[in-house]
Amino acid sequence: MCHDAAFLIVADGRGILHCNDARLTAAQARRAKHLAGGRLDLMALQTSGASWHPICYEYPPEEMAKVSMDKRVSKLRAAQRLVRQTQPELAVPFAGPPCFLDGEVDHLNWVLGQRDGAFCDPEVSTEWLREHLPQQRWDFFKPGDTVDLDTGEVVRDPVSAEFSFADDERPAYLKQYAEDRKELIEGVLAEYPEPGPDLYDRFVAHFAHLGTLSDYFLRQIAMLVRFEITGPNGGVWDVDFSPEGLTAGKASPDARPHYRITTAGRWLDSVLTGRMAWEDLLISFRLSLYRDPDVYNDYLVGLLKHANAPALNAVEAYETGRDESERITVEWAGGCYDIPRYCPHAGEDLSVGAVIREGQVHCLAHNFAFDLATGACVNARAANLTSRRVS
Repeated sequence: MCHDAAFLIVADGRGILHCNDARLTAAQARRAKHLAGGRLDLMALQTSGASWHPICYEYPPEEMAKVSMDKRVSKLRAAQRLVRQTQPELAVPFAGPPCFLDGEVDHLNWVLGQRDGAFCDPEVSTEWLREHLPQQRWDFFKPGDTVDLDTGEVVRDPVSAEFSFADDERPAYLKQYAEDRKELIEGVLAEYPEPGPDLYDRFVAHFAHLGTLSDYFLRQIAMLVRFEITGPNGGVWDVDFSPEGLTAGKASPDARPHYRITTAGRWLDSVLTGRMAWEDLLISFRLSLYRDPDVYNDYLVGLLKHANAPALNAVEAYETGRDESERITVEWAGGCYDIPRYCPHAGEDLSVGAVIREGQVHCLAHNFAFDLATGACVNARAANLTSRRVS
């Protein structure tokens, strides 16, 4: 389900693992080190991703603050454990989602806040990681910086050195940045016209097609999703992802949706015409989302993201054909539990890529949490962990 790519570069006796935009499992990172000859001179890793959660979600302020900090710390802890497993000579965090420059999304710039933003910048990431893994050498780069892998010396670019991520300097910088790019941004936005009156019919046809691609995904999604489409020719439309089949139509006031997705008609139109994929729309942040209960449904995102039968069938084959014969024992509150070694979500090696707290197995690859007593995933739709208490 998860498509990420990292680059391992081995040249002139040096090894560089570039996973800035990839969430590697601990096992994958250790394999990369092995392939590099047992030494990584530099490991670049992601400590902040272009994730629409919680940025685009509708939460009350207090809950948003908690969710944001939990997300931030979880990502940093995952990076900490990944580096602890690989022990590169130099670890370099890359962090910070895109800055938002036009009026439709500039309110989302709160996410860049150093103190309470959902994602931290490279400077804050490096500071946190140095504190929590002090025996590891950490550094962060700005554009133009160079590092000599033979000596370890970092040379700073004089122009970039003048830039600061600090909260008191960033607003003015972003304002000027937006002004400098204003004409180009307006030109791009003008290329996305408002949709015609057939938007609803094409919406229904689009989801009717998606509903034919995978019975397995329909069974795993099993919920009602409401689309609130704003602007000309928009409306409120429901898609019922039922194990018996998918239906799409005008929203019923008596129906209670589990997910609600709000976006402008011209962005939906771009998805329906194939100009962009659902994942492109999600990563553009030009939508808002709400879910009740607040549980992530990976299968909904997977169906929208892949939207073709071979890819969906491959996911089904992987998830239904897992070999769980290799198992490990973990302890919690005086009890021992037998669990599969590999996470049922994306295959992380739980013997090195998980922590046990509050009676749950927390997989650090994607932050899925499983109840030890029941095996159920408590914060997302995922296969059961098949855990059992043995003493």
